Amino acid sequence: MNDITTPEGFLGFPAGADRKLAAWPEIVGYMELLDKQSDRVAVREIGRSTEDNPFLLCYISAPNNLSRLDEYRAIQQTLADPRVLDDADADGAISQARAIVAITCSIHATEVGGTQMSPELAYLLASSDDERIRAILDNVILLLAPSLNPDGLVRVKDWYDASLDTHFEGSIPPYLYHKYTGHDNNRDWFMFTQRETRLVVDHVHNAWRPHITYDIHQTRSDGMRMILPPLMDPVGPNVDPILQSELSALGAHMAAQLTAEGKAGVAVNVVYDSYSPSRSYPHYHGGVRVLSEAASVRIASPITLSEASLRDDRGELPRERTWNHPLPWSGGEWTLRDIVEYDLSASLACLEHAARNREWWVRNSYEALRRAVSDNGDNEGDGQDGGPRAFVIPERQHDPAAADELTDLLRYADVEVFECEESAHRDGVSVEAGDKLIFTSQPYGSFAQTMLERQQYPDMRQYPGGPPKRPYDATAHSLPLKMGVHCREIEAPPPGRRRLLIGEFGILARNGREPPDADAPAYTLPAESNASAAVVNRLLFQQHPVLRAMAAVESEGERLRPGTWVVPASDATRDALESARARIDARPLWQRPSEGLKLLRPPRIGLYASYVPCIAEGWTRFVFDEYGFEYTSLVDGDMRDGGLESRFDCVIVPHQLVRQLYRGFSSSHYASRFSGGLGDRGIAGIRRFVERGGTIIGWEDSARFLSYRLELPVSNPLGRLTNSEFFAPGSLLRIEVDTSHPTGFGMPERAAALYQNGPAYRVDKGDVIANFSKDGTLLSGWLIGGRRIGGLGGVVSAPLGLGRVILFGFNPIFRAQARGTYKLLFNAVYHSVR
Repeated sequence: MNDITTPEGFLGFPAGADRKLAAWPEIVGYMELLDKQSDRVAVREIGRSTEDNPFLLCYISAPNNLSRLDEYRAIQQTLADPRVLDDADADGAISQARAIVAITCSIHATEVGGTQMSPELAYLLASSDDERIRAILDNVILLLAPSLNPDGLVRVKDWYDASLDTHFEGSIPPYLYHKYTGHDNNRDWFMFTQRETRLVVDHVHNAWRPHITYDIHQTRSDGMRMILPPLMDPVGPNVDPILQSELSALGAHMAAQLTAEGKAGVAVNVVYDSYSPSRSYPHYHGGVRVLSEAASVRIASPITLSEASLRDDRGELPRERTWNHPLPWSGGEWTLRDIVEYDLSASLACLEHAARNREWWVRNSYEALRRAVSDNGDNEGDGQDGGPRAFVIPERQHDPAAADELTDLLRYADVEVFECEESAHRDGVSVEAGDKLIFTSQPYGSFAQTMLERQQYPDMRQYPGGPPKRPYDATAHSLPLKMGVHCREIEAPPPGRRRLLIGEFGILARNGREPPDADAPAYTLPAESNASAAVVNRLLFQQHPVLRAMAAVESEGERLRPGTWVVPASDATRDALESARARIDARPLWQRPSEGLKLLRPPRIGLYASYVPCIAEGWTRFVFDEYGFEYTSLVDGDMRDGGLESRFDCVIVPHQLVRQLYRGFSSSHYASRFSGGLGDRGIAGIRRFVERGGTIIGWEDSARFLSYRLELPVSNPLGRLTNSEFFAPGSLLRIEVDTSHPTGFGMPERAAALYQNGPAYRVDKGDVIANFSKDGTLLSGWLIGGRRIGGLGGVVSAPLGLGRVILFGFNPIFRAQARGTYKLLFNAVYHSVR
């Protein structure tokens, strides 16, 4: 097929050429050209990105397969539920099915190799008549996403082109390469907060049930040239053994193929594990996620490394020949073109394995799902095989909207959720009408169990009795704990009428709730619900009056709890309440209390954004945008120039490494505008702001930074301990909250906090708003030395002059997952206004 334009012919340079990057519009244009020139390629724009760039999905297969895409997708959907098939029907569907492979490129936008490789892969499959390619096309339907982060590629290319021929050529951009999530955009595969995540779940995972998802990444420059599965321990305990074995077999095949081609430096079983579901949606939906990590260059600028400069790290031994690294790389020049060639070879090896073993992949996926619906018995099982038969999310909740959000997340992941239509009781187990019931015996019951149960991360040491091995990611992901939702495990639900929730998500199903009385002079909103903040902000930042009960108050025999919101009636109020009726229960207030209410002013919020890209800052912007907080982003110069006290009530400094906060980027690698960090001038500006009545809010390392640099009357006893003495790498710990304190309004007295080896405080002067429980601190994950944190402050308010500094030992909004502690941050912001 010689009439098909090559990538070089279209772009004007070979993919991966030194110091050149194909722009996203060029990638889009080339893929659309292939669609016109080849009957093996069909390109679809499946939506728009966060910043309104086209998001592409390319279907590549034999022409006959592409003409029957709807039929093959229907086969995949049929095989996705073994309960509706007998053996003969299953065998027939398996024999007809194609192996479905998704290849997703460059979700981390500075890891440009995958996206730059994608036109070459598409061209080869569209043009070659090689027997190997023909076999792939006949047996595989490839779903190629040339970029999972188009916005990031636009940002990275703009920065890279501007950096050429300067002293900062090839440096990372001084801003996040995804508007909100930066490097965390591949940690969103169970919360589904980002538009790009939902596009991929909607159009790839839930639509096609890929047997293989190959996710192309890059890693540090001075280690292995490429890392592939088998992955390291631990594996998520609910991942089916069939899928674990398939992943290891496929990764080993890909590594062997690259090595056979003479590509040195390929290793398996180092650095990466598959414990957290935040990166592994396919593992809980009948498929495998293959990760590759190629050594990086300076974006597109080549580097030269001697063999002696290769570094050991996290199990990598790049200079040693071992069973899992048989052909070491001896150093030399390493280029973007090398990355493209490694990625291309790995992609073809993956596709070839799928083609040669088409029926094996299809049948094993079906078998894993069949085991999911049979291992634990039927939906009325007795729980005798170990493990819960079902989870119950009660209708009565501290924050009903958060429970609805959790239900929606499960349903979005194709988990079946039932609603009890009547109360029932049997053998000491009760359910109430409206309770949600999730059985573990269903095709994606492993996803439900993983998200709803509490984690017990294994105690993994560097050697027996030695210090702990640092996990690759957080060790706890239990959503009920993170979201502040009551959920319980049961062995067998009592009999009773129940209905499968279909159609509208549960949060919308509450639209049957009656609107508040239109004649009421005012309305109350519960402090317990995060959803109230969206209504409050809609009114507050549009200068409509909003009041808050600063203590328990009585009104016409009705008791308003501390923190209850009171909004006087108006057209704007009624519109805001109507828009939120599905989420919160607003009640009429016929007689406003004469005292105990505080009229709030919209807080003037400054949000510090370091030029060293800060993921926590991005997530903070996302949560604030989602809930309607208005804020001003502040860069280093704003903080150093002073005058914050005349512009802001509170300034938020999200978690960031202490040295990054203070020093920022080095001027030897960046222009002076982007270098220097806060420095002494920034610290002086912060001190002056607080002393004159402002509020500073920080968490984790920024809390460490603030408490030390501002010389606050607090101490962190954990700071002197080794990891062997105290270690909590992303664990859910119990906190006890002072709900009478304005920062604690609306919180339950006990909650869960996602804690990542942060500080915890003894307070000499100030308020302890929440402390870590002395009784059973660990709720989920891994904790060494729990007794050392019990009783210490997790959220404290320390005075400084006329103002205060609020320090969080944990991240109150962690990845937009920690809904249960959002209110602590929101309240701190609201009550920063003096």
